[in-house]
Amino acid sequence: MDADESLPAPREPDPNTPVCPTGLVLTAVAESPLDERAPWLERYEIVDALAIPGTETPLYLTVSGLAITTTGIGKSDAATTVTALLASPRVDLDSAYIVSSGIAGSAPETTALGSVAIADAVVDWDRKHRWDRRTTSDTETVPASGSESTPIDLLAYRPRDYVHHLEPSVVDCALTTAERVELSADDAVRDYQNQYPTAADAGPSIERGTTVCGDEFWHGPQYAREVEWLCEAYDVAPYVTTQMEDAATATALERFDLRERYLSVRAVANYDRPAPGQSVEESFDGNPSTLELAIDNAARVGSAVIEALVATDPLAIGDSEK
Repeated sequence: MDADESLPAPREPDPNTPVCPTGLVLTAVAESPLDERAPWLERYEIVDALAIPGTETPLYLTVSGLAITTTGIGKSDAATTVTALLASPRVDLDSAYIVSSGIAGSAPETTALGSVAIADAVVDWDRKHRWDRRTTSDTETVPASGSESTPIDLLAYRPRDYVHHLEPSVVDCALTTAERVELSADDAVRDYQNQYPTAADAGPSIERGTTVCGDEFWHGPQYAREVEWLCEAYDVAPYVTTQMEDAATATALERFDLRERYLSVRAVANYDRPAPGQSVEESFDGNPSTLELAIDNAARVGSAVIEALVATDPLAIGDSEK
């Protein structure tokens, strides 16, 4: 649990009187240098903190009725945290909009570093076949099957496509709001971006499109082509961002019939391949300036979006009976 003395100490809530936030904000990380949560806690007046079994960090409550917590990195941590919140008698999310906010990767030709993407589809990158079609022994060649241009295929046992299509009215509300937000820019980030010949000669922008979620820390043009192939197979190409939690969050919410009020707001912190002259290791995390800019812009847009969703209530969930 957190030890920040400026924040309320976590308490055990009474299950007979659950808290009922109007919005839930999910960041992945609360540790430097990837602290996605810090700008959220700085932006709002925090009045309470709850210790919820099954979560790693407290659920912080704002004076305006929002709840903020971290899920941890990756799909298993995200699914565990979100399910713990949904199943807890101490928290009632029946009238809450849920927003994931944090950093992401992108392709250099897609958008500028620091740009913020509102997802309308979330692809699960891990639900696929990966084939080694080279040899079964030193001499025997395996016949090609499926796509010969990629080592991956759609999962054969597929009761459904592993894509979450997010509620259009929620996405539209978020996009309208996001386009009114003034994004931060940074000269050092622009200099780093200029190392990529295919990157846009522009500052951060607001985007809409597919986000791809996976537990694999992949990096480089070969794997980016595979990600694009999977999105094309699901008819949601091109992908705009890549991250590690949102498919798990959407799945947990779907199981509790709450996915329609879910939204992913991700800011681009790095490109998914090296610039000329870089190694994949050197380019994987971007640099401190790109991380700082993305974390700031994700919170700028995410806070405006969650406030707009709560205020306008496009799904009229505030009117539903308990």
